[in-house]
Amino acid sequence: MEVFTDEWAKTWQVELNKSEQYRTSATTWEWPLALKMQRDPSVGVPEDRAILLDLYHGQCRDARVVSTEDLSSATYVISADPYTWKQIFERKLEPISSIMRGKLALEKGNMSTLSQYVMAAKHLVECALSAGGEMPEGLK
Repeated sequence: MEVFTDEWAKTWQVELNKSEQYRTSATTWEWPLALKMQRDPSVGVPEDRAILLDLYHGQCRDARVVSTEDLSSATYVISADPYTWKQIFERKLEPISSIMRGKLALEKGNMSTLSQYVMAAKHLVECALSAGGEMPEGLK
């Protein structure tokens, strides 16, 4: 199962909903979050890939692949190239500080609100790692 696919998103949803740490750190979060992996044909990502996590008060109500057009429904959209996502999932980069440093792009949403959820972001990543998933072939 490759990252940024529907199967991976659904598995991530299960992991989020099992995580007491995520639930506790995200009790006041109530906005859909879209994550986008930008296209890079050289590593096996011929087009943008995006997933939407419907996050609300420590729960993930839905997780699915969305089209670039569907990203308009998300309150927050975070994007990066495949190499940067690989670094996030290898714990070499931390999500919130990576946004502040410009490694991850906050395409949509309020940074001051997002910055209050450093621990929730950390637990989101940990749950993504628990979900498994492989990086595109060119990044292995």
